[in-house]
Amino acid sequence: MIVMLIGICLVAALVLAPAHADAQNLRGWLQKSFLAEQVDADRIRLTSEVEIEGEPGSPNAGQKFFADELQMNTKTGELIAIGNVVFQTPEARISADSVTFNTKTQQGAFKNASGIAQLGERGERNRSMFGTLEPDVYFWAETLEKFGRDKYRIRKGGFTTCVQPTPRWQIVSDTATLDLHDYVIMRNAVVQVKDVPVFYMPLLYYPIRDDDRSTGLLLPLYGTSLATGNSISNAFFWAINRSHDATFFHDWMFSRGQGLGVEYRYLMGPRAQADLRYYWLDEKETLINGLTRQPRRSTSVRGGLSQNLPFGLSARARVDYFSDVTVQQTYSHDFASASQSVRTAQGGISGSWGNLSVNGTYNRTEYFYGVNYSTLSGQTPGLSALLSGVKLAGLPVFATLTAETAQSVYVTRSGTTVQDLTLRKTEVVPSLRAPLSTLPFLQVNATASYRRTSFSESLAADLRTQIEEPITRAYSDLGVAVVGPVFSRVFNPNNAVADRLKHVIEPSFSISKRSEIANQSRIPSVSATDITVGGVTQMTYGLTNRLLVRKERAGEPAASAPREFLSVSIRQSYYTDKTASQFDNSYSYGYYYRAANALSPVSLAVRATPTAPMSFDYRVEYDPVALPDGPKFLGMSANAQFRTPNVDVSGGWNRTAFSFGSYINSNNFIQGQADLKLKQSRFGGVVGLNYDIGRQTLITQRYVGFYNAQCCGISFEYQSINYPNNGYFLIPQDRRFNMSFTLAGVGSFSNFFGAFGVGTGARR
Repeated sequence: MIVMLIGICLVAALVLAPAHADAQNLRGWLQKSFLAEQVDADRIRLTSEVEIEGEPGSPNAGQKFFADELQMNTKTGELIAIGNVVFQTPEARISADSVTFNTKTQQGAFKNASGIAQLGERGERNRSMFGTLEPDVYFWAETLEKFGRDKYRIRKGGFTTCVQPTPRWQIVSDTATLDLHDYVIMRNAVVQVKDVPVFYMPLLYYPIRDDDRSTGLLLPLYGTSLATGNSISNAFFWAINRSHDATFFHDWMFSRGQGLGVEYRYLMGPRAQADLRYYWLDEKETLINGLTRQPRRSTSVRGGLSQNLPFGLSARARVDYFSDVTVQQTYSHDFASASQSVRTAQGGISGSWGNLSVNGTYNRTEYFYGVNYSTLSGQTPGLSALLSGVKLAGLPVFATLTAETAQSVYVTRSGTTVQDLTLRKTEVVPSLRAPLSTLPFLQVNATASYRRTSFSESLAADLRTQIEEPITRAYSDLGVAVVGPVFSRVFNPNNAVADRLKHVIEPSFSISKRSEIANQSRIPSVSATDITVGGVTQMTYGLTNRLLVRKERAGEPAASAPREFLSVSIRQSYYTDKTASQFDNSYSYGYYYRAANALSPVSLAVRATPTAPMSFDYRVEYDPVALPDGPKFLGMSANAQFRTPNVDVSGGWNRTAFSFGSYINSNNFIQGQADLKLKQSRFGGVVGLNYDIGRQTLITQRYVGFYNAQCCGISFEYQSINYPNNGYFLIPQDRRFNMSFTLAGVGSFSNFFGAFGVGTGARR
């Protein structure tokens, strides 16, 4: 009897006591250390530092839950966790006080939650945007709802990509939708910097796509200058697809007007890319420097194209058009564009098949020398064909045939006076080349060519007026060119500069004879470079010295080829007809600007590369004949450059005896620029200047500075201009300031006039 009572008590105890859960009841989950009990037929309670992990291959793969207590319905997949809850996926980690989650639908809600998510490959590709630290996004909320695999809804919270104990910036809002691989949309958003509210936006779209290309608004750019007044530039980027995008621009100049622009780009390969930019500017009547600027509207179109075509053809195009040259002078941040504006439209289709190449071109280039003065030149259109390198059977002679036809445009405009010298020109040039020496230290080449050119117009009897009467020019050229004998010697200095050094002395000599040209005085020419003087023999002689070095560095194999350390070349020409010296464009300063002389200027060119990142170039032309109307030094220039991945410094000096066509019109000029990027591009800047030595005037000075932290950046630009007050410029003096912010994941842009030293375009 006692035994029976004990048995009944044991059975009752087993029935009434909570049953321990079976591991098989948590299908799809790997159970780690915790205590489990069966609440009812479908629910299981887990306690004591709960940790569960989704099984590989199951819908829960890659997910982990940590909590003090967790209750799961194995039938519906509903999960309730409280106390130090942590939800972890390969991309994100979320902490909360409690969570209600459905493991089947992958949806749930977190209370008093905060989380961090990695931006993956996108951040790895653009590590410099994040200060080389881990590219993450941090978010928090009073309530955080997960309604998709990587989608969250934030209520009364915010986010930042500045993952630091004290974020440099953050954006808070009433509600936000977060897609870890696409965007953040926030309503009633407030941007805070160091917890200080900066600005409010009723709606904010913030892109965080994996491929670094997201549709959305870019951060604005602020600027101020005498020309524009205070201004704000905004941009909207549209990521059409992986290869195509468009950017829409709006410039609001508070007291001057506004501008609208669009840029379209595509990139489908090295030879399949294009960009096109259109800008419309509407300016109000404005008082500047005591002068009233009338209201005006202008447009500009810029872009380029490179595209492969079937049958071995390729197309190219470039356009730089503006309707009002004074707009370029007023707003351009580029010194060259402001001082001498050029309007260009170019295009062409070319192909090559063996020895034959064909090229069709269209080119219109207009140079402006003030508002009412310009020169238009080009080919509209032109077609050329070249058959080269054809070896004549059994002979060491190579034949070349060139044929070209073009509508040669040349129009000058001076005030209301327009002179149009446009004509049709067709030319055929067969030529032969015979190498007379195969010695390695001596090159001798003989050439013979015949050139026949037909012009649709000619000069009248007064030799000044161009009339519609065709004329043909024909002449032949015979020449021999000799390079050598070349002398060389090798040294072994074994010093810090070179292990081995080679000195090469290379003399050169050429002579050519051109036949007489019938009716030479009636041949039209649209520029000095088209003028050919017949019946002349020309001799050119020169000498080149080269120093080649080879230096083997520790841990690096010796270079496969020596480096040219120094090159010094000197040359001069002699003409039997001194008029030919004025039209020899192989000399930079001597032709067309000096009196006719049987001798050309003496040209000296020095090129040095002391180290791999450093180069130096110096050129000078000297007139050996003392002429009463000109100095002996016709012109000289010097340029130097030092380039490394973090430092790019360049400078140049130019001095001439003549003033060339530009608004600055200076004959003694220096310019320089230094571009620095330090600490893996975390901060740096640009310094640039243009100085007129003759007038002792600093024409332009420009300073750019930027700082990129782990999650944000800022850029400043200051530019000062002081153009000559010669009537060409509406605003000869100006000071300009621009400022731009960058948040990690949001690209920056430049306006259409080159602020911050770059062209337009969003970078995401």
